[in-house]
Amino acid sequence: MKLTCVLIIAVLFLMDNQLITADYPRDEQVYRAVRLRDAMQKSKGSGSCAYISEPCDILPCCPGLKCNEDFVPICL
Repeated sequence: MKLTCVLIIAVLFLMDNQLITADYPRDEQVYRAVRLRDAMQKSKGSGSCAYISEPCDILPCCPGLKCNEDFVPICL
């Protein structure tokens, strides 16, 4: 009885994992937030200003951001 329950739970668990990962191609099983971040970085292009939390020692901060030079200069 216990073995049967363990086998049923194991099969359900494996089926659930297959259904979750079936939505993404094999090479693109990446978290949604990571894909969104990568898309945002690609849309920025080379840019001529530093975005939020980027260093502002080489490029000036984008409009609306200030360069915080306390420890490491970053745009806030």
